[in-house]
Amino acid sequence: MHDITLKPMPVMADGGRHEGQLVLVDGQLIAVFTWVTPEETVGGRGQAGGWFLEAGFGPCSGLISVTPPVLATLDEAVTWVRAQLDTGLSQP
Repeated sequence: MHDITLKPMPVMADGGRHEGQLVLVDGQLIAVFTWVTPEETVGGRGQAGGWFLEAGFGPCSGLISVTPPVLATLDEAVTWVRAQLDTGLSQP
């Protein structure tokens, strides 16, 4: 199993400072999540605030889309990263 570490880091996104989390897997950067308010969520669909995938690398990189995930908690973000690792590492 991989060692996943979260490291708090302010992120300059959308013209302002956001609470951010670097996600490291075995010491390597794999994702950057920022906290967004309900007003900032993609499309303003009345979704609750959460952790927005700002950038993904390795198994998380191919999943950047027009509507990246917004996850309610950091635990959900870690679970999402683990799923991407499992999927990405099992592909040839």
